Amino acid sequence: MSASLQIVLGTLALSLIHPLIPSHWLPFVALGKAEGWSRQETLWITALTGSAHTVSTLLIGVAVGLLGYQFADYYEIVTHLVAPAVLIGLGLVYLSKPLRQRCVPCCSPDESHPVAATVSPSGRSKVTAIVAIASAMFFSPCLEIGAFYLSAGALGWRGIALVSGVYPIVTVLGMVLVVNWSWQRAKSFSAAIPAWNLSGHASTGLVLVVLGFLTFFIDM
Repeated sequence: MSASLQIVLGTLALSLIHPLIPSHWLPFVALGKAEGWSRQETLWITALTGSAHTVSTLLIGVAVGLLGYQFADYYEIVTHLVAPAVLIGLGLVYLSKPLRQRCVPCCSPDESHPVAATVSPSGRSKVTAIVAIASAMFFSPCLEIGAFYLSAGALGWRGIALVSGVYPIVTVLGMVLVVNWSWQRAKSFSAAIPAWNLSGHASTGLVLVVLGFLTFFIDM
């Protein structure tokens, strides 16, 4: 498997799973219903604030990618030791979240993304609600993508560009599609959201661990 293909597939896997976590779509459905927004308005707001979320992730990711690029002379060490260790370590953290959240049931469904707790009373203006949720999304970047930039950066600007091109498009599109799908179904599966959230973290963690092992064992 070529290095570029591995980067693209890894980015796709993480970007497809991440929008399924409730903190990335439930606030938009809740706000849209509470504020009386139309489905189309809610989808546009989802795309706008989702873009803010990806911008902060890209800023962190590019910085991490440049760090990997600086160590390009130590390519074998970065790609076969450091990057896999970071990916596997972060994956284990995500895999442990379901266990920790089951042990502490009083915790919120997704502590790592505070946007899930962002709720706007009906009296607030649309602009205020949008700014609030966009700010929450901006300050809760996806760390798993940021970590993936480390191995991508070892390939130089090509690797950084591949992740930066795939991640924002797939993530924002995924968020919009999930919000659109859940718009009329919010009540029917609201009781399943905690379990869905745990499954999302477990899936993300599993993908990170698998990517870490692939990066370690496959000769890029």
